Amino acid sequence: MTPQRRILLCSSQSESEQLIAKHLGTGNFHVERVGPDSIDQPAALLANQPDLLILMSEPEDATAAIEIIKAIRLVKDSVAIVHLIQDSHYRIRVESLKAGSDESLSFPFALEELDARIEALLRRCGMGVNHLDGAQISHADLVLNTDTREVTRADVTEKLTVKEYDLLTFFLQNPNQAMARKAILHSVWGQTWTGDDNLLEVYIRYLRKKIERPGHDKLLQTVRGVGYMLR
Repeated sequence: MTPQRRILLCSSQSESEQLIAKHLGTGNFHVERVGPDSIDQPAALLANQPDLLILMSEPEDATAAIEIIKAIRLVKDSVAIVHLIQDSHYRIRVESLKAGSDESLSFPFALEELDARIEALLRRCGMGVNHLDGAQISHADLVLNTDTREVTRADVTEKLTVKEYDLLTFFLQNPNQAMARKAILHSVWGQTWTGDDNLLEVYIRYLRKKIERPGHDKLLQTVRGVGYMLR
C-alpha cells in the first residue's frame, strides 16, 4: 500500500478550509491543519518534512501569504507549495508563483482540479515534469542528478526548486532547440497557464544563477523573437 503523504493546510478561512481538508482526507493524504500564525517560523513548521504545503488566502491576505512563501523558500527549496487565492486576477497568481509557489489556483475551482494538480506536483517533486531515465543526465559539462534534484557544473553543486528542476529537465529533453516561450510555459506550468511571459523570465534568471559559471560557456541562451535554448 502506498504510504499516506503529509499535507500541511494553512488557512484562517474556516469554512473553505474544512471542506478542502475533509476532501483531501478521503484520499491518500494525512492533512494537518495549522493557523497562519504557525507559519511565522517556517523552519519549525517544516521540521517534520511535509510532502506538500497548501496556503489559502483572501484578497486582503494575499500579500502576506506571498511574503510567507518567500520566507519558506529561504528555508527549504524542495517542499511543494500550492497557493489557493480568493482573487480571480491573474496578477496575484503570477506574484505568488514568482515568490516560489509551485501551483496557484483562484477560487472558485473544482476539487477534482485541485486533486489533479496536487498529484501532478507530487509526481514532479520526485521525478521532474517528464521522467528522464537514469540517475544522472548530462549536457556539455552540466550534470543533473534526478534522484536528489541537484545540478553540478565546474565542481559546484546547487539544489534546485521544484520549478527550476522542471524547467531544466524540459531543456534537457529538448537540447539545441529554440523553444518558444509559450511552449515552455505550457510544458512546465501546464496547458491552463494564462499568465504573461514575465514569470518565465524570472525562472530563467533563477536557473542561470545555478548553472552558469564564470569562464565557462553560457548554456542557457536567449533566442531573440522566439524564446530560449539549451546549447
